[in-house]
Amino acid sequence: MNPKTLRNRLSPAGDPTQEGDFGLGDKVARQPGTRLINADGSFNVTRSGQSLFAPYKNLVEMSWPRFIGLTVLVYTMCNLLFAAGFYLIGPEQLSGIEGWSAFDKFLGCFYFSVQTFTTVGYGSIAPDSVPANALAALLALFGWVALALVTGLFFARFSRPTRMILFSEKAIVAPFRDGLKSLQFRIVNKRDTSLINVQARVVLTWLEETERGLNRKFHPLELEREFVPLFPLNWTIVHPITAESPMHGWTRDDYCRRYSELLVAVDAYDQTFAQQVHINKSYTYEELGWNLRFRPMYEEREHLTELFIDRISSTDAYEEE
Repeated sequence: MNPKTLRNRLSPAGDPTQEGDFGLGDKVARQPGTRLINADGSFNVTRSGQSLFAPYKNLVEMSWPRFIGLTVLVYTMCNLLFAAGFYLIGPEQLSGIEGWSAFDKFLGCFYFSVQTFTTVGYGSIAPDSVPANALAALLALFGWVALALVTGLFFARFSRPTRMILFSEKAIVAPFRDGLKSLQFRIVNKRDTSLINVQARVVLTWLEETERGLNRKFHPLELEREFVPLFPLNWTIVHPITAESPMHGWTRDDYCRRYSELLVAVDAYDQTFAQQVHINKSYTYEELGWNLRFRPMYEEREHLTELFIDRISSTDAYEEE
């Protein structure tokens, strides 16, 4: 969908400053310096009140170190709890641990809990009474359920597309053809996966003084190219600053004074995971470079092209004529 069609759908009233606000609205982030989208692509929104507790979402989206640490902690605590249950029933009701000290008996209960929880069952320790057998049966059932949950979470985490598109650290105002300037930033696929049908949408937002105080304005930016069917190299996304652009005539001070922010939404299809992916990004006025050019990211080799991903943010200065 081209920007003009997008504007017509989103703003039938025809107000060019409210078109394509990505659903954020003009009543949010009106404090100077407050950004709409964080650097990691998440929305700068905190939920309160009747928010829904979603442990699955949190477990799938948390970092790997936290997830592994939480899994080990819950595994240990569950086995300690069942070990305490066996100890309260009586260690003597578990054959194979008689005659040890109190600590050794509790440790034996813990080891038996681990063996039953994981369905290993070495056989050196076994329940020898009805209460012990009942608790062991409950523990085995709990272990199966826990194993199924953890296996599902691991699969969900591995199969979930991650933030695979890398953005340049800054957007830049660079020279364009016919003496014009342009707003540019670069993206690249940082993993060796196949992305196709990549589409970019860019909206400029800023604060404007009105009779009622500061009000947030939005305007979709028309791109030189907004869709690429294949994505083997990098893509420099360019908005030509023509007379029709909302940025026409703006200086560096205008960006700072208006606390402008560039909102970016990128959609693509990941053939490796067979899933549609969506990534958000924003550049504030502090993350906008002036009088810069991007350096080339790839070089021609014999029979191939070499792409240097670490050059995604490399720029050179230039003097305005």
